[in-house]
Amino acid sequence: MIRQLLRLGSTLALVGASPGLLAQDGERSVLRRSFAEVATPIPPFPEGRFEPRPGETLAWIGGTETFDLDRHGFLEAGFHLAWPGQALRWRNLAWQGDTVYHQARPLHYYTQKGDSQPGSIPDHRERTEPGIVFVCFGKMESLEGAERLPDFVAAYAKLLDDLAPLTGRIVLVEPTPFFWSGPAASLADERNRVLSRYIEAIETLAKERNLLFLRASATAEWNAGHSDNGVHLNGAGHRTFAVEALRHFGFTGRLPEAPPALSDAIERKNHLWQQYYRPTNWAFLFGDRQHVPASRDVEKREERWFVREIDSLPALIAESEADIQRYAKEAAQ
Repeated sequence: MIRQLLRLGSTLALVGASPGLLAQDGERSVLRRSFAEVATPIPPFPEGRFEPRPGETLAWIGGTETFDLDRHGFLEAGFHLAWPGQALRWRNLAWQGDTVYHQARPLHYYTQKGDSQPGSIPDHRERTEPGIVFVCFGKMESLEGAERLPDFVAAYAKLLDDLAPLTGRIVLVEPTPFFWSGPAASLADERNRVLSRYIEAIETLAKERNLLFLRASATAEWNAGHSDNGVHLNGAGHRTFAVEALRHFGFTGRLPEAPPALSDAIERKNHLWQQYYRPTNWAFLFGDRQHVPASRDVEKREERWFVREIDSLPALIAESEADIQRYAKEAAQ
């Protein structure tokens, strides 16, 4: 099992690794335990057709480029404008540096068993409801070369096995290409040749498991201006990705321009969500320093003020989502 030292806040946590492996004392794998458990899996898309259900959660897992979907809200706004009456909920579970092989998280992150020191409590944050899960891996893994493709396929398959008990509505997302920009621009063609083999493997996994495959690059006219470093999409790149993704799912025409009120509400909601999903001062919240005086209210010593603040965020997120849904309906009229 891969091990990595991760410092978040003042906690130094030794966490582990590969999908399906138990990361901490019998706990489920990192990505699986970010989701709420269900009695039976959410049924797959009817007739293999992408069709969000009212109130459904759209969860995204992946690395840096996927995390950046929250910084560039084009795709999220596009989903709300394409399906304005569905009250969709967007949850970005991506984490910078995540690969299909390894997802590092702080100690006791979404675990059932918390820190053993007196006064500590387990992580009780709300977990993401399973609905549609978009899986975005393959680009960074391809940098290790074609010789690691069997390892990639095995790890990807194990991740899908982990998610299968939760939902059948899983979308495997084609990685975006490497670009002819940045310090490694001259390597883009060679890297894309290797990446194409990874993409073929991902599409094969989708076919074998009757999952949807999002080919967002089929008609995109990618160019060097879509990335500043040659690897990750910039704002222009994310706009193009949004157009292609929505077109793939049946939305015709140009991407509608989100009204400022909708964009602002999405930005506010994503800021609150990231505070909730990736809270700072983790050691004092649910980590290994909950027992120290600094984790408690200065006047009411029996109260944990970090916990009090994190528990206030779901209601604020819900308020922002209500605004998003209202502005999307108004824009669609």
